[in-house]
Parts: sequence; C-alpha cells; structure tokens
Amino acid sequence: EAIIPILYVAIFSTLIAFLIQTVAQKYTSSTHTAIILSLESVFGGVLSLIFLKEPFTIRFLIGCITIFLSIITTETKWSFLKRSNGNLSKL
Repeated sequence: EAIIPILYVAIFSTLIAFLIQTVAQKYTSSTHTAIILSLESVFGGVLSLIFLKEPFTIRFLIGCITIFLSIITTETKWSFLKRSNGNLSKL
C-alpha cells in the first residue's frame, strides 16, 4: 500500500531535485552555489513561517543570524572591516 507514496517521494523529491540542482550548478559560480546551499535551512524556515504558519521564535532568529554570520565569515573573512591607509576598505 505504501509503495506508491514512497516511489513518488523518491522520484520527485529526491531524484528530480538533485538533477535540477546539478544542472543549475553548471551555470553559476562555486561561490554563489555555496551561498545558496548554505542558506537552504533559512529558506526552509522562512517558507515554513509563510506557508505553514509556524511560530517565529527567538531560537529561529538566532539560528538565522548564526547562519548568516557563518556565511559572511566564510566568504569574506571579514576583510571589508580591515583598515587600509587609515580608511575603511570598500566592499
């Protein structure tokens, strides 16, 4: 009885999603791909707030901020905050 739902999930939620992701990664830079994939949990959380009416909690906010700070640290090493000749560097 459960074989049809299992096949549906296996084909549409897994196989097709990974195929689309692989094809899309060919047409974007590795940096953009890393940022988008790192934000996957944030996208899921925001969409659950919108569509599933999940409650917005301080734990959710802290998680999102932590993910954003991790991405900024990984991608920029906070180099935009370093001083250059007495002036703040531009992005």
